[in-house]
Amino acid sequence: MTQKSSSKKVQGTISHVTALSIGWFLACSRNNLISYNAELQKRETIVSTRSLFPLEHSKRHATFKHIHDEVNYSTVFDAYTPFHHYMEELVYPSAHNFSDLPLSDTWFHYFEAYHNHMARFRDKTNVVVMEIGVQSGGKIPLLRKYFGPGLVYVGIDINPSTKMFETRPDDDFTVHIEIGNSADPKFLAKLRDTYPHVDIFLDDGGHTMKQQIISLQYMLPHVQPEGIYICEDLATSWHHKFGGIPKEYVGGNPQFVKKTMVGMIHQTMDWLMAGAMHGESLVRRDSVEKIDSSRFTDEQFFDTSWWQIIPSQVKHIHYYNQLVVYEKGLTYKATPLRTVGTSIPTKYSGEYHSINWKGIIQKLDNIFGETKLL
Repeated sequence: MTQKSSSKKVQGTISHVTALSIGWFLACSRNNLISYNAELQKRETIVSTRSLFPLEHSKRHATFKHIHDEVNYSTVFDAYTPFHHYMEELVYPSAHNFSDLPLSDTWFHYFEAYHNHMARFRDKTNVVVMEIGVQSGGKIPLLRKYFGPGLVYVGIDINPSTKMFETRPDDDFTVHIEIGNSADPKFLAKLRDTYPHVDIFLDDGGHTMKQQIISLQYMLPHVQPEGIYICEDLATSWHHKFGGIPKEYVGGNPQFVKKTMVGMIHQTMDWLMAGAMHGESLVRRDSVEKIDSSRFTDEQFFDTSWWQIIPSQVKHIHYYNQLVVYEKGLTYKATPLRTVGTSIPTKYSGEYHSINWKGIIQKLDNIFGETKLL
């Protein structure tokens, strides 16, 4: 949404970090990659790393009656998630008298993405969610109801008043609030030291290009090997006051690729397929360092090898309207498979025989049973 807790005007260009910060990140990035690979080698059987994507359309539809710009409107969705349920009950104006509830200000179409990628964490005893942009604290009770009492929420904001949302000893979940700027590498380094375990990272902060890009570069490697990283409100890549470039796009202005978060996302999609640029199908985590980084060198990036984080740690990239999700997991070199059976010539031979599908399906039923594959 809007920039969290800030009245300062944002500079229209991205400033570069100091030489000291550059040197610090060079060391931390390489060390993080090494420690990450060591962690994965110990966890060769990570399970449940896949999301529910695509979410099955529910027979139940959420209808929100909302007042916005003094105009009444209703919106019907083709998917219904626990997030929709929460907002359906509490969106303003609500039948519930709940004036002490921390207000949530978000976009309804984010909920399908949330549930697609967060649902697999609901069975965990403890889930650590770190979010940039606490604002009025509305995401906290929503996530508590979604994940249950095992939630550990770490909120980052520039407004000291958000400390009011920290939990008490008798609460059944935990809220920590840290005050700082997500564009400050030293502050992010302190966060990584203070909170070594992060399952889900949400960037819903100031939305400037500098904040979004620096947060991705510093915090994506820090998220757990099977965790997720989400950045919201990507429309600011086209807004001057956030450092974006209006009316441009990735295939048009090269500066849009270099200077905006949307441009960065497109680059990460290239990096995910970096092996294909060199005639390979995919990059395995133990071979990523063999790829020449010179083609990815740019003054924007703190470390010319930072791109290696994507193919070595990221399994999926999911791109939604105004939102991107990086799902981390084991990244192995792709292996082609071929079943038993008969192949046909790639060129037309002039002769063919009708296939006996009934007999083939019967043989498959003998192997797998007559029900659908499990």
